[in-house]
Amino acid sequence: MSFGTILYTVILYPLVQLIEISFFLFNKLFDNTGISVLGVSFVVTLLCLPLYIIAEHWQQVERDTQAKLKPGIDRIKSVFTGDEQYMILSTYYKQNHYHPIMALRSSFGLLIQIPFFMAAYSCLSKLPALQGASFLFIRDMGVPDALFYIGSFPVNILPITMTLINIIAGAIYTKGFPFKEKAQIYGMALLFLVILYNSPAGLVLYWTMNNVFSLIKNIFYKLKNPLKVLYYTMCAFIVFIAVYVLFIYDGGASPKKRLAAAIPTLLLIPIPLYLKAINWIIDKPLKTIRDNSKTRHTIFIFATLALAILNGLVVPGTLISSSPQEFSNIGSYGCPTDFLHSPFWQSIGLFVIWPLCIYFLFKERLQTVMASLFCALLFGACLNVFAFAGDYGSMDITLKFIGGITSQSMTFQILNALAWLLICCIPFVIIGFKKEKIVSSLCIVTTLVFTLLSIVSVTQIKNAYDDFMASHNTSDASDDFSSKLHLSKTEQNVFVIMLDRAESSYFEHILSDFPELKEMYSGFTYYPNTVSYNGHTLMASPALYGGYEYTPDEINKKDYLTLKEKHNQATLLMPRIFTEQAGFTADMYDTSWGNFSYIADMNFTTPYDAINGDILNGRYTGDLKTNLDSYDSTNLVNSVNRNLFFVSLFREVPALLRPVVYYKGSWWSSEEATDMDSFLDWYGELFYMDKITDFTNEKPSLTILTNEATHLNENISNLGLLNIPHKDEDCGYGINAACLYKIGEWFEFLKENDVYDNTRIIIVADHGIGYGDYYNEKYEDSVIDGNIKDHLNPLFLVKDFGATGSLKTDKSFMTNADVPTLALEGIVENPVNPFTGNIISSDAKNNGVYVTFDNIFMPHHTKSEYIFTIADDTWYTVKDDIFSDNGWERGKQ
Repeated sequence: MSFGTILYTVILYPLVQLIEISFFLFNKLFDNTGISVLGVSFVVTLLCLPLYIIAEHWQQVERDTQAKLKPGIDRIKSVFTGDEQYMILSTYYKQNHYHPIMALRSSFGLLIQIPFFMAAYSCLSKLPALQGASFLFIRDMGVPDALFYIGSFPVNILPITMTLINIIAGAIYTKGFPFKEKAQIYGMALLFLVILYNSPAGLVLYWTMNNVFSLIKNIFYKLKNPLKVLYYTMCAFIVFIAVYVLFIYDGGASPKKRLAAAIPTLLLIPIPLYLKAINWIIDKPLKTIRDNSKTRHTIFIFATLALAILNGLVVPGTLISSSPQEFSNIGSYGCPTDFLHSPFWQSIGLFVIWPLCIYFLFKERLQTVMASLFCALLFGACLNVFAFAGDYGSMDITLKFIGGITSQSMTFQILNALAWLLICCIPFVIIGFKKEKIVSSLCIVTTLVFTLLSIVSVTQIKNAYDDFMASHNTSDASDDFSSKLHLSKTEQNVFVIMLDRAESSYFEHILSDFPELKEMYSGFTYYPNTVSYNGHTLMASPALYGGYEYTPDEINKKDYLTLKEKHNQATLLMPRIFTEQAGFTADMYDTSWGNFSYIADMNFTTPYDAINGDILNGRYTGDLKTNLDSYDSTNLVNSVNRNLFFVSLFREVPALLRPVVYYKGSWWSSEEATDMDSFLDWYGELFYMDKITDFTNEKPSLTILTNEATHLNENISNLGLLNIPHKDEDCGYGINAACLYKIGEWFEFLKENDVYDNTRIIIVADHGIGYGDYYNEKYEDSVIDGNIKDHLNPLFLVKDFGATGSLKTDKSFMTNADVPTLALEGIVENPVNPFTGNIISSDAKNNGVYVTFDNIFMPHHTKSEYIFTIADDTWYTVKDDIFSDNGWERGKQ
C-alpha cells in the first residue's frame, strides 16, 4: 500500500465506514434514501458532539487568553517596532506561558469538520444507492439538484440553502466574538458553497443537514440550561424511534426482533444515572489509575495496540492461513498477505489513532474511563476469539457465509454473555485492589503475544503461497493457447466434464429459454432423478470420479488410509483403468481437491507416465477480458479488504451480537461483493474450448475436465456473454446457462470436425445448490428436515458413441457415482479398481444409497485425518425417486 492509501485508510476510512453503516441502518428502517442521508447526518453530529464540546472549551480558553493578553500586546506594539518588538512580545508570551501557535485553538471547531467532510465526500459522492433516488424536490440525489436554469447555468438550491443556514448558524455562534473568528466562519461557509455547488444532491443534503444541526447546537449554547434542554430533546427523539420501531416500522421483522432493537435505544434514557455511576467508579475502584498518569497511559496505549493487532492481523491471518490458495492471485494481489494490509491499517485507525486523538484531548477523568474500557474490551475480545469462536458455517471468497449463518444454541450464547461480562470486569477488580501494574503488564504481554502470532501467520501464508506457486508454475501459463485437449478422429474418445455445483433443476428452464440447445445437445440423455452424496465438493466429488467405492460412507470404512490417499485414488481410478486396461491416453485438468489441495495440485499424477495432469484454470483470463463488454477487477479485492475487518469484529463480539455484525447476509455494506475474477478464470477455458482442442491423437483418449465456473453466483448480465432472461435475480442461473451454451457451441465444433459421433460425453456435477422453489417444482416437498433436497441434485447428461436425435429425458434413479460405470461401458469388460481389485459396477445403488447433509467443506472441518467425522443425524437413505418424499428416509436404512 502507498503512503497516501495508508493515510486514507487510517484517518478517513473509519469515518467512511461509519457513514456507510449509518446509511445502511436508516435505509433498512425507513426504506427511504433521503431519510437515510438525514439519519447519517444526525448520527455523525451526535458522535461528534463531545469533540465539539471540547473544541468549544479550547476556543473559549483561547478567547479568554487573548482578552487577558490584549492590553499588554497593544502597549508593546505601540512602543516598540521591528526586531525589538518581536523580542519583547516573545518574552511577554513566555511570561504568560503562551505561544502564538496556541491561536490555532480558535480554529479547532473548523478543523474537526475537515476529516468528516472528506469522508462524507468520499462515501456519498459515489454511493450507488443515491443514483436515481428522489427525495422531496430532488429528482436524482446522485447528481446536482439543478432545480431550474438561468440560461444554461444550473441553479442548485441545496448548496445555496446550505450556505444561508451556515451563515445564520455562524452569526448566532459568533455574536460578540472578534472579527477574526467571524471571518473564519463566513469564509468557510463560502468555501463550502464553491466546493459543493456541483456536487451530488445527496452529499449536499447531508452537509446541509449538518449545518441545520450546527444551527440547533448553536441555539442550544445560547440557552440558559443547554445540557438539560439537550437531554430532554434526546429523550423525546429516543421515544419516537422506539415507538416507530415497535408499532410503525414494517420491515418484516417479528415483534420479538423489534423489541430487541428498541430496548437498547430506550436504555439511553437514564444517562444521568450512568454518569453518576461512572463518576463513582472513577473516584473509587479506578482511583489509582486516575491519579497515576504513567500507568493509565500504558494501559490505554497497549490495550489499543493489542486490539488493533488482534483485529487487523491475528484474526484475518488465521482465516487466510486456513486456506491460503483461495486468497492467492486475486486481481492485482499475488501473495495472500497482501490482504492483511487493509484490515491492519483500518484497525490502527479505529483502535489506535482516533482513540488516541480523543484520549489526549480530555483530562484524567475521561482518560481513566477510556483506558479501563479499552482494557475490558481487549479481555472480552480475547475470550470471544479463542474460547467462544463457535461454528457459523463456511465462507466463500467474498467472506459471505455459504447458505447463511449457522445459528448457535441459546446455551452457548448465554454462557458466552456471562463469561464476557465476567472477564470484562476483571480489569476493574484488579485496579480496585491497587494492582494496576498487573493490568498494564497483561496489556503489554498480550500485545507482544499477538505480534508473535501475526508473524507466525504471515510466515505460514508466505510459505504456503511459495509452495503453491512452485507446484503450479502459473507464471508462464497465461493466455497459452497451445492445444491441451487432444482428441482422435479415428479412435474412441471419452470426455467427462465435471461442472462443479451445476444445478439440475436449472436445466429444463435453460432449454426453454434457449431452445437451440436441444439441437446442440443432440444424442444426449438428461437424468433429472440423480442424487449426489453431499452438498460440498470435498465429500461429493470422490464418488463422481471413483464410483461407489468412494462415497462418504465407503471412504469412512477404509480408516487405514488417509483422506488424501483415498481422494487421490478416486480421482485416478478412471485414468488408470483406461490407460492400463484399455490402452487409452488420459488427460486430467483441474481435478477437484487434487492432492487434497483447494486449488488442484496435479502432481499426484506424476508417478503415472501415461496420465497427464495439468491446470487450465486462469490460463485464458487475460485474453477473455478483451472480449467482454465491461469488466471491473477491483470489486472482489475491495470487498475482501473491507469484509476481513468485519469478520474480525464478528469473532470479537459476544455471540448474541454476531448476527448483528453479519446482518442478513451482509457485513453492513450497501454494495454487493462479486467474485468475477474467479468466474472468468474458469469460464475462459470453456470460452476457448474450440481454440485449445486438436484432433492429432492417434490413440483412443480419456479427458476429464473439471470446471468450477458453475459453482459461482455472480451477475454476469453486463459482460455480454449471453442474453440471459431475468430469473428471480438468480445469478447462478445465468452462469449455468452461459456455461452450458458455450459447451454446446463446442459440440457444434466437434460435429463440424466429424469427432462428435466417436466421442462419448458425460456432463456431471458433484452436487447442486438449491436456490429456491422456483426451480424445484418437481419435488413433493423441496425441503426435508430443514435441508434443501435440490442441494443434492446434480446435473447429469450422457451422450454415447453414435447417439443421435433430440435430447431425451430418462427418469431412472441415478447417482453421480455412476460416471465410471457409464464411461467404461463397452470399453473394458469387468473393469477392476487398480487400488482395491474390486469390479467397477453400479449395483451398489439397487437398495438405495447413503447421503449426508453434513457441512464438512474443508479438510480442517473434519476431526480426523482418516475419516469424515459426519454427524449421525445428517445421514439419509435415498432410493427410487428423489422427487418423492417416500424416496428419502432419515438415517441408514
